[in-house]
Amino acid sequence: MGNGIGIGIGLIMGLCGLGIGLGQGIAVSKGLEGMSRQPEAGSKIQMLMIVGLAIMETIGVLGFVIAIIMSAKL
Repeated sequence: MGNGIGIGIGLIMGLCGLGIGLGQGIAVSKGLEGMSRQPEAGSKIQMLMIVGLAIMETIGVLGFVIAIIMSAKL
C-alpha cells in the first residue's frame, strides 16, 4: 500500500507543476501579446494577468498540501 501512495504523491506534484507551468506560460504569452497590440491597456492587462498567475500558484500550493497529507499515511 505504501508504494501506491508514493507514486500518487509523485504524480500529484508532477502534474501540478506541469499544469501550472503550461498555464502560466500561455497566460503570460497572451498577456504580452495583448499589451503589444494595445499598449494603452497594458496596466489593466498586467493587473489581471498577475491575479490569474496568483490563482494558478494557489493550485500548486493545494497540490503540495495534499501531497504532505498523503505522505503522512506512508
